[in-house]
Amino acid sequence: MEDEEHAHRDAHFQEELESLKTSVARLSSLLEQTLRNASGEGPSNRPVTFNQTPTTAQPEERMSEHSQEPQHNPVFVQSTTPAPAPAIMDAFANESHQAKSSDSLDQEKIAAQEARIKVIEGVDLYDPVRATEMCLVPNVVVSKKFRVPEFIKYSGTQCPMTHLKSYCNKMAEVVHDEKLLMHFFQDSLSRAALSWYMRLDNTKIRRWKDLVEAFVKQYKYNMDIAPNRTSLSNLGKKDKESIREYAQRWRESAAQVHPPLLDKEMVTLLANTLKAPYYEHVMGSLAQQFTDAVVVCERIEQGVKSGRIFTPTEKRGFERKEVNHVEDGYKGRKNLSQNYHTLP
Repeated sequence: MEDEEHAHRDAHFQEELESLKTSVARLSSLLEQTLRNASGEGPSNRPVTFNQTPTTAQPEERMSEHSQEPQHNPVFVQSTTPAPAPAIMDAFANESHQAKSSDSLDQEKIAAQEARIKVIEGVDLYDPVRATEMCLVPNVVVSKKFRVPEFIKYSGTQCPMTHLKSYCNKMAEVVHDEKLLMHFFQDSLSRAALSWYMRLDNTKIRRWKDLVEAFVKQYKYNMDIAPNRTSLSNLGKKDKESIREYAQRWRESAAQVHPPLLDKEMVTLLANTLKAPYYEHVMGSLAQQFTDAVVVCERIEQGVKSGRIFTPTEKRGFERKEVNHVEDGYKGRKNLSQNYHTLP
């Protein structure tokens, strides 16, 4: 029984091996034909053959005297006509060269078409790849725990140094991180100052120091035209403006004077900007503090409104009635002279 199973197994293996050999021979023939067609040499006329020595299983063979089974080792001899190796290598080289040249031509055509489309449609202006070029501080890392503070907006009309100090105080938590300082500085700007920030060149502004120098240079004129003692003396109270409103407006301008004014000096400068009857009463008072001078002015304002303090009116020229009276008198004298000459 065991011999029959071995024989059946060997026969099955032989069939599978024969089918595999046939498939390999067919594929080899097709490959050689394809390579020859690609190289231009025409189809190959040399067949590929596989020779097999006939072998048969002999299960009924007797055992030898030494009780050894006969070994069944089928030998297969493959007789093929080998193709020349240089021709195959040349075919592969030619085929790869042609493939590379065709790929490069296709890539060049695609690139040219994309360039034309970008020029026509203007897609290059909105290319998301250029977003990093538009950022003043690319690759900035913001921690999730960091909360952006509320900044006092700078519009371009205040002192730049004052704004920088205020901004650094707000960013005290990350004051040593230059990228965060540069990135969030835009949140403290508005109007023309924000437009100035957006026009900065990131190739020139690389550090926080560069940004500070550019900012101070841009808005230094606000420091040059800051209010001084002469400009404070030229201020004046408007007709429909209360004393308190005028004092607050005047004090805001005085706060920008450098070096700072003393209270006694501010009282004198404020009094010089007032008209009668405020000037006489403030200069005659013993007010030494600015707030005391404002209180005196408010009492005078109440007296003027109640009519107890007289406010002098300015003369604005001759009245029309007086001019007519002079003209009428002149006409009367003229008529009298005419009547005098007509008497007999």
